[in-house]
Amino acid sequence: MPTPMPRSIHLIFCTLALLLPAACSTNPARTGATQPSPIKNLHQLAPGLISGDEPATAAHYDQLSSIGIKTVISVDAIAPDPDLAAKHNIRIVHLPVGYDGIDDSRAIELAAAITQLDHPIYLHCHHGKHRGPAAISVGAVGAGIITNDQAIEFMTAAGTSQSYPGLYSAARNAKPLDQATLEGAIEFPTRAPISGFVKSMGKLDRLHDQLWDIAENQWQASEYHPDLSATAISGQVYDHMRAMLELDFFKRRGSMMRSRFKDSIQTASDVETKINNNDFPEALDALNALNNSCIDCHDRFRN
Repeated sequence: MPTPMPRSIHLIFCTLALLLPAACSTNPARTGATQPSPIKNLHQLAPGLISGDEPATAAHYDQLSSIGIKTVISVDAIAPDPDLAAKHNIRIVHLPVGYDGIDDSRAIELAAAITQLDHPIYLHCHHGKHRGPAAISVGAVGAGIITNDQAIEFMTAAGTSQSYPGLYSAARNAKPLDQATLEGAIEFPTRAPISGFVKSMGKLDRLHDQLWDIAENQWQASEYHPDLSATAISGQVYDHMRAMLELDFFKRRGSMMRSRFKDSIQTASDVETKINNNDFPEALDALNALNNSCIDCHDRFRN
């Protein structure tokens, strides 16, 4: 019989926050760039199975270590730093998934990982709201820990958007696996091979977040990240997007997608220009325009 999922997800979430201060919020506000940012979007699916956003700093791993995490499974495009995790006696496993769903082979790997690897397990995507909750749910169904209905309930509570029907379909259609499959020999890589486009998008996402952190700190670098200036990061965003357009991925895509991405590149250039001119109100408008451009592109071509 599957282990019943705890009925009060939010109660468990807040219990975790006793160990991870400032984490108890189902929709946490951005903390700005002046304080270390805690791990966000923490949700416990079942005993020993927790999902959330990316652990990117030593402080994040301190937080994970404080609740006894032994294994971190990343389903994001970019794998975590295994050396940083190793300093906290935490193992890294990289099993990336897309926003369009989780195929059968990856579902088996997730279920086997949940079965074979040391618990407690922390599974994350970038922001901890969409791919992460879906992946841990699919894996837990495959491992016989929860039901499909509990998987959907968990994803909904974690804030997984209905704009990603492939993720919900994967959880709805996941099947419990036999013990031989769950205990079979499977390689759990520290860093899985990914396409150049996926890796580039992951890097762009992080640069975008860094620029927003600076903008919300009155366009000043914080004491925790003095090397991250608005001028430098906006330039990196623009240059990175221009380089991305040369990837084979875009060369194989239709003219509409390339055209929209070129428009986004121009908007990124506007952000950089306004920052260099110290025109920060206009820079914020341009940054919002870039954000909206990304959302529109995702709605049309990714979701």
